[in-house]
Amino acid sequence: MGKRVVRQVLDMANLSYGLQTLLAVSPLFVLTIKGWISGILFASSAAAIFIMLSVIAKGDSPTFPKHHNWLWCFVILFTLPVIAIFLGQSWRQDYVGRDYDSPARFLLSMPILLVLFQKRFDVFRSMVCVIPGSILITCIVVTLNPESPWGHLNDPVHFRETTYFVDPLTFGSLNMTLGLCCLLSIDLYGRDDWGVRVYKTTGFIVGVYLSIVSGSRTGWLALPLVLYMWSHLRLTRYRAPVFIGILLLASGSYYLSATLQQRLDVAVQEIISYHWDTLNPQTSVGDRLSFLRMAVFLFSQNPWSGFGDHGFAAFINSPDLNRYALQQTQEFALHSGFHNEIATNMVRSGVWGLLSSSALFVIPALFFIRSLYGGSQQAQKIAVLALGYLACTFISGMTTEVFNLKFTASFHALMFTCFISSLLVHHAVGQGSEKNEST
Repeated sequence: MGKRVVRQVLDMANLSYGLQTLLAVSPLFVLTIKGWISGILFASSAAAIFIMLSVIAKGDSPTFPKHHNWLWCFVILFTLPVIAIFLGQSWRQDYVGRDYDSPARFLLSMPILLVLFQKRFDVFRSMVCVIPGSILITCIVVTLNPESPWGHLNDPVHFRETTYFVDPLTFGSLNMTLGLCCLLSIDLYGRDDWGVRVYKTTGFIVGVYLSIVSGSRTGWLALPLVLYMWSHLRLTRYRAPVFIGILLLASGSYYLSATLQQRLDVAVQEIISYHWDTLNPQTSVGDRLSFLRMAVFLFSQNPWSGFGDHGFAAFINSPDLNRYALQQTQEFALHSGFHNEIATNMVRSGVWGLLSSSALFVIPALFFIRSLYGGSQQAQKIAVLALGYLACTFISGMTTEVFNLKFTASFHALMFTCFISSLLVHHAVGQGSEKNEST
């Protein structure tokens, strides 16, 4: 009897450490192995569910403080994407199972969040050492195998650096996001030695480089904004020199990188030349402005039910859209989305999609900001990193969808879960629960 109890305890401990390991290595091959991050999510969710069921089977019940409003707020938040799809489909009486694929990734993260908080696991202690490795691996892969479906080596003007299954917009934005996470994670848990600092700084530089060579402007605005936020919140003694450094970095990068210079110049020109009352030619920035206007118009036509993914085909060539958008621009939005996370979901699911997508940004932002001023010193450091990650994701989400692809939804769902659980753990530690915290 005693041996069986000991074996069960050991099995549970191994499963718990297995869950932590899966989450810690989750960023490692996110951009280089197709299906990696989805597999990590499914395996982690299954492990978390098994841990919870094992606790219940022993006659115990998981202990979650009833007064911990933020925990239950995030449990509800992770159900909203699925609820939004269901409500929109119910209003339209058009039920399509595949529409739940990406939104369900947040639902799968719910048991992971509960177990991480219950067991007081802070997986970021390990993950911050893995993220730079992920960027370096990605750089090696694209260097050794530079060919991609989005361009050709013999056509450098249109070549877009990326890996075989990731579109350049996502590739560029995720590398920028992970690169900034490397920088913001320096001295996150005490003072890093010089080797770790070099390792993380290298991850930041390579991440920014990969974002630039992708040719994707998605997320570039996050770089100066997050660097300024980092200097303001973490480097209070060095705000002036860091600000000057940011300006020098931005101007130097612009003048030294032909890709950066060309892409930014084109973006500015496309904004200036955009017509609000006459037809616009197809351009990258111009199309995005037209997509946003189209989304507002379509939302006003069907605010409660939305149109699903392709239900607004009847509005193609509507006089209201033909005034500023070519038919090709309208059809592109029909088949490829609106290149905006909130706009795409409010057209797909009406007001439910609008509320769900907005909540995925707003509620974590409120929690992270609260942690900056209402938590321990450790929680404040993690909150700066979490806010930087969220800022990158939001800025990227204004020019491309960030939660609608299966692998990006899986990645962001796991990262949100790890950030939130880590902060909740350190809030609990600050209240005297430090004995269970995992390193």
